[in-house]
Amino acid sequence: MNEQPIEKRNIRSDGVLEIVSVFYTIQGEGPFSGRPCVFVRLAGCNLQCPGCDTEYTSGRRWVDPLALTHLVEEQFGDKGDGRKFVVITGGEPFRQHLVPFLKCLRGAGMYVQIETNGTLAPPIHDIKFETDITQSRGVYIVVSPKSGKVHQSYHSIACAFKYVLSHESVDPEDGLPVTVLDHTVGGKVARPEAPFMGEIYINPMDHAELEGPMAALIQNRLSLEAAKISCLEHGYTLGLQLHKIIGVD
Repeated sequence: MNEQPIEKRNIRSDGVLEIVSVFYTIQGEGPFSGRPCVFVRLAGCNLQCPGCDTEYTSGRRWVDPLALTHLVEEQFGDKGDGRKFVVITGGEPFRQHLVPFLKCLRGAGMYVQIETNGTLAPPIHDIKFETDITQSRGVYIVVSPKSGKVHQSYHSIACAFKYVLSHESVDPEDGLPVTVLDHTVGGKVARPEAPFMGEIYINPMDHAELEGPMAALIQNRLSLEAAKISCLEHGYTLGLQLHKIIGVD
């Protein structure tokens, strides 16, 4: 059960960010699944989802945008072919002022994915967001809804919506979850709306927090089957949390 506290938006004009960790890994979910990247995990979230299994509060520290960019570059070292990919996640990244950091990363030639729950407005007047993932350039937004609404702008600037699906919470009408990670919503979790033209990704919920490995195994199989059926019937893209399968953070 996630008991990390809800935190309000904290916008610092100098762009200094409160982070939890920076590490080199492989992106395990969504449109860039399988790509080597550096994860920048920001501290704090404006939601508290009971089923969230991510640690985003401990070990937090403040880092200015330029120093944080240097930390990212150190993680890459001389790895890769020069197309450096950065994932900004949390917590909730748009709880903080990302623009200075994004400009530093882009100035260093990196392309970026931001993972957001979609409840807080993005800086649409300061950053151009890309929707064509085949280009591997610029800044991309992946919305992973947990609440009943997302900010209207995401329907036009997000490259993808990504859902965590439990077999116990499938809407038979569209195959998407009614609730996600046991977060309370009025009605059902937010859906993409026009003019959204990106992909919808479905990840089966990991029930690892259940008592006993056998119970979790059974629940995981049921949720995987539900996700598979949803994708087959509605044309969504199935995700399998690749990072957990191959054993990386």
